[in-house]
Amino acid sequence: MAATPIKRGVVLVADDDPVMRLLMLEMLGQVGLDAIEAEDGLQALALYQSMAPDLILLDVDMPNMDGFSACREIRRIETGAPVPIIMVTGGDDIEAVTNAYEAGATDFVSKPINWPILGHRVLYVLRASDAIVRLRIADAHNRAVLAAIPDTFFRLGKDGVYLDYEQGHDASAAIPAELCVGKHITEVLPRDIAERLLEQMHCVLDTQHVRSVEYELVSFGMVQHFEARLVATGPDEVLGLVRDISERRRTEEQIRRLAYCDSLTGIPNRQAFLETLERELHRSKVGKKKFAVLFMDLDAFKRINDTLGHNVGDHLLKIVSERLRETIRPSDLVSRGDQSHNLARLGGDEFTILIPDLERVENALNVAHRVKEAMRRPFLIEGHEIFVTASIGISLFPEDGDDCDSLLKFADTAMYHAKNCGKNNAKLYSSSLTMQIMSHVKLEVGLRKALRNEELYLLYQPQIDVRSSEIVGVEALVRWRHPERGIISPTEFIPLAEETGLIVPIGEWVLRTACNQAKAWQRATGQSIRMAVNLSAKQFKDENLTQIVLSALHDSGLDPKMLELELTEGTLMDDAKATMATLEQLRGIGVYLSIDDFGTGYSSMNYLKRFDVRALKIDKSFICGLPQDSENAAITRAIIAMAHGLKMVVVAEGVETDEQLVLLEEYGCDLVQGFYLGHPSPHESITLMLNKAGALALAMK
Repeated sequence: MAATPIKRGVVLVADDDPVMRLLMLEMLGQVGLDAIEAEDGLQALALYQSMAPDLILLDVDMPNMDGFSACREIRRIETGAPVPIIMVTGGDDIEAVTNAYEAGATDFVSKPINWPILGHRVLYVLRASDAIVRLRIADAHNRAVLAAIPDTFFRLGKDGVYLDYEQGHDASAAIPAELCVGKHITEVLPRDIAERLLEQMHCVLDTQHVRSVEYELVSFGMVQHFEARLVATGPDEVLGLVRDISERRRTEEQIRRLAYCDSLTGIPNRQAFLETLERELHRSKVGKKKFAVLFMDLDAFKRINDTLGHNVGDHLLKIVSERLRETIRPSDLVSRGDQSHNLARLGGDEFTILIPDLERVENALNVAHRVKEAMRRPFLIEGHEIFVTASIGISLFPEDGDDCDSLLKFADTAMYHAKNCGKNNAKLYSSSLTMQIMSHVKLEVGLRKALRNEELYLLYQPQIDVRSSEIVGVEALVRWRHPERGIISPTEFIPLAEETGLIVPIGEWVLRTACNQAKAWQRATGQSIRMAVNLSAKQFKDENLTQIVLSALHDSGLDPKMLELELTEGTLMDDAKATMATLEQLRGIGVYLSIDDFGTGYSSMNYLKRFDVRALKIDKSFICGLPQDSENAAITRAIIAMAHGLKMVVVAEGVETDEQLVLLEEYGCDLVQGFYLGHPSPHESITLMLNKAGALALAMK
């Protein structure tokens, strides 16, 4: 039975470690690639023959047939265009890298794998492979056309005298016959070319093998390239066929330019940069010199593509590349043609700069500083004034590594560290960063499993009515009990959830769990208290938010007015028009809406009136200094007065002392929460508190 055709973009992943295969499939899936799996080299070989994948990821060490053997066998049996093969090698195993290329590998990745860029690297190899295949087809076509044109031919005696000369249709390759026949080749052609032809002629006569000589002639100020193929036609003479290969040379130059030049910006691409880096590495090792690799990434570039469109984004990348040319020192600038490629675009919004002959680390930092400042200047594109910043990572040779892959990977790692330190930053690589990045990746993988493995749970912090001292509500707070690390702080995993988009499914789980718990308390204690749930910016922008809220309320049976949804000022102010529409839908459901962390954002009175929320939660940063901090006291009093003027309830967060509670009561604050009134607690503790409060209320009647 014939194999089912596979659509473009299928990757064969061969690794005997199921965890590695799972991670690879996950990363490939994130960039839109399908994948098939093999557990060893033999299975990989069979799947290659039956499924014809577009690219193969081969681990070096596998049972039955290792990656090298599988690679060699695939190269032996393939009949069409070679499939790109990426070998997965040990991080410091230079011999494995060498063996991989000798076995026919296209590229390699080293362990530990930089998971966030794996999919993008595979996409790049696929695109490069497609481009080279297309260009080779075009080159073969051109060669066929040229081959159909009759060549100029001549006969030479073993003494180097022209015996015959027949001019072909290609006049550019021809020399009049009367200038050749009977004359020595040194009288017709420049001496250096003539001597090369004579040398090859003697080899042809000695070996009876065909030889060819390529040479250049200048005609009317233009350089023309020719190829003379020599074949023995007797013991003492050879036949020469002369063809003008100038067009082929131009085609080869175009192939080289397309293969090594970024089509969007015109600067060298990743492959060109890697080859330049390899040459510089060899030169620096021999000369005992130092150099630096700078890895630059634009901050929040995706936002520009999403808001202004990809045309504006592409235009921005072109201007960025030109600005980089102008900014870095002249010796770092990329030269056109066959010169060094010290500046390159690796793909997307990632650029690299090679700084050779580095005398001091400060020189690399100075270049990074100039690049950062250049990126901060506004870009004017299609009437839009665009502001971007850049994060830059720097690796040094020989301090940080002595191979190309390590230096580029470590510069990339330092760049991610620069982003994590607030962006618009430049950071030098240090070995501790690799551990941090791997820890980050491991934490992300763990967080993806946390929901499925029931590792997340909720705590609830009471909200107390200032006048009656009664519990009127609780705020649901998510926590993570990691199976190996124990309790992980929300300050560590919530930003990761935001970054990866996992905050949306986690947020939905929190909402449903909290609604069910609020209804359970109502049944158990006979008391209805409001359940406050935080909504992240990504949740608020989710087009399914309204349906998710309705579903959670319906499934739990909770009255909508007993659910409070908390949003930050920043979330509300981002795209005010869309915000108003979403708030209107939520108000239609009947839920209670509040602004969390008030005072840390930039809401105006006008927007507060338009948003029409029910409550403000004063950020705990204003409460912690009370009553000693007179400025915080004035701000707190003003917020309470303003909110009451808008008929809004005021909640103070972070109340930790009796003095703070007394002052807030004096200012007219409505609700309070904080450690002084109750720590975040499991639902059983809240149940006891509600039962105790209910019993006390009955006793007082």
